Amino acid sequence: MLNSHVDLVLPVHNPNSGWFSEVKDRHKKLVAACAMPVRLIIVDDGSSDLKEVSKLDGNGILLIQLPVNQGKGAALRKGFEVSNAPIVLFTDIDFPYEIESMVSIIRSLENGADVSLGYREDDYYDRVPWFRKLMSESFRFVLKTILHFPITDTQCGLKGMNQRGKEVFLQTKIDRFLVDMEFIKRAVKAKNLRIEPVVVQLRDDVVFSKMGIRVIASELLNFWRIFFV
Repeated sequence: MLNSHVDLVLPVHNPNSGWFSEVKDRHKKLVAACAMPVRLIIVDDGSSDLKEVSKLDGNGILLIQLPVNQGKGAALRKGFEVSNAPIVLFTDIDFPYEIESMVSIIRSLENGADVSLGYREDDYYDRVPWFRKLMSESFRFVLKTILHFPITDTQCGLKGMNQRGKEVFLQTKIDRFLVDMEFIKRAVKAKNLRIEPVVVQLRDDVVFSKMGIRVIASELLNFWRIFFV
């Protein structure tokens, strides 16, 4: 796509100290790797203390601040509402995936996909905590045998889409982590979207976040809601 650009939506909530320097560094590497402008749309999801975020506004970075924490899904929709690029991606604030994987998602969309879904191969599950692995494998079983999804790694935190795919994402209702799964189901139901899985790789130094019991309980309720989408 000549004379084009990419929007990358990054939700953030109470990140580690020094996160903004890492974001700027990886942003620079992504721009160089894909050879086109990439605007960051950073959505502060009601962080309790995020003074550093003001340093990022401008220079290819758009800052949106939500007054209270609403969750990943709500933050992503807010970012997508202002996105106007032909291609829009989203991932986590720590850029957990290799830059080359992000470029692969962009190239997939340039080549005609409406929605490009990053997925992690089986060796990924050898690196995650046992409880996260158990949950992931349970989700994958249900998605493959009951919901018949085109991809079972729905929670991979790297996805991309064009404006047609973005309009489907904006129809999602779930405010937290399972918005990824809801989006895929809505995209499949749309039937007129070309959905393409893309193998992606995590960075070697990624630190996995912990999931509290309260979060797991609310996500189980959201999982049930997805059956009726």
